[in-house]
Amino acid sequence: APDEVSAGTLGPSLTGYGRRRGTSPEVVEQTYRKIYNAQAYFPCSSMPRFGHNAWLTPRQIADAVAFLLDPESPVNR
Repeated sequence: APDEVSAGTLGPSLTGYGRRRGTSPEVVEQTYRKIYNAQAYFPCSSMPRFGHNAWLTPRQIADAVAFLLDPESPVNR
């Protein structure tokens, strides 16, 4: 729904992302790597390679991962 905090127009809804996946170190690392270079996981992905292309800093990617996985984040409520 457009009023979701995690609504987008290109990919799936991110609502409940952390709730569904958990917060293990493996999930944190995999989520970081997918944001860093989504095409390494999904070669035909429309998602930009944020870290690989230096569009986001490592800190910004870590912040996005925290937002997606934090149980208190609006994404997971």
